[in-house]
Amino acid sequence: MNTHERNENAPGAAQPQDAFPPSSHKPAANWGADVAQTLQLGEQLVGFVGGVVDLARVEALLAVRTLPKLMMLWLMMMPIILLTWCAFSALMAWSVVAASGQVGLGMLTFFLLQVLLLFVCRWLFVKYRTRMTFPYTRAQIDQFVRSTQDEFNRCSKTKK
Repeated sequence: MNTHERNENAPGAAQPQDAFPPSSHKPAANWGADVAQTLQLGEQLVGFVGGVVDLARVEALLAVRTLPKLMMLWLMMMPIILLTWCAFSALMAWSVVAASGQVGLGMLTFFLLQVLLLFVCRWLFVKYRTRMTFPYTRAQIDQFVRSTQDEFNRCSKTKK
């Protein structure tokens, strides 16, 4: 036996199959573990989605049940808000009367405060009504339709 053969068969000598990492020897075992982990992750995801759906359903039910209470509270607040505005306007008018000594000027102040409130309410009404028409969504749809029409026109011109 020559020294070359002894070195190849020696216990510490590297064998040809040792050149590959140990993970490449058993791909089926790793594949099975990967599949098991993926299935477990899928089960966790389904559980999470189910929990979120249940939570959303319960919160929606709570919101629906709270709506009558919210409406009643709003109906109770409306007269308080109106009385507060009237008291504020009267205070401003009284301040003008006290400062100027003229009752007519105080009445004019009270009237102008009510007109100012009407203008602010009208401005807000127009602003909110405009929002209700979905202006940005309509603009996006119009832009998409225009670009699609332009593309079709460009394609038909190139065919001619």
